[in-house]
Amino acid sequence: MAKTVRTSGAYTLQPTSEVVTLKNGLLFTPVAFANLPSSPAMGMVAFLTTDGAGATKNKLCYYETANNRWNYVDDNSAVATS
Repeated sequence: MAKTVRTSGAYTLQPTSEVVTLKNGLLFTPVAFANLPSSPAMGMVAFLTTDGAGATKNKLCYYETANNRWNYVDDNSAVATS
């Protein structure tokens, strides 16, 4: 497996075919619901500061296409959209 080191930019991984090993952790830029990508892809991850209703969350969430929504990582519940 080829080793790639990046100091900025995005990694794109193919489902079930690639692995990322983190040595020093992962840093997410906090984002409000209104600033999430308008056309997210399956598996995108974000650190959400506020949900669509404006409630403070400060939680990790991911996008899934089965229900076309953002879910919280800790309990798989849907992120409020309004």
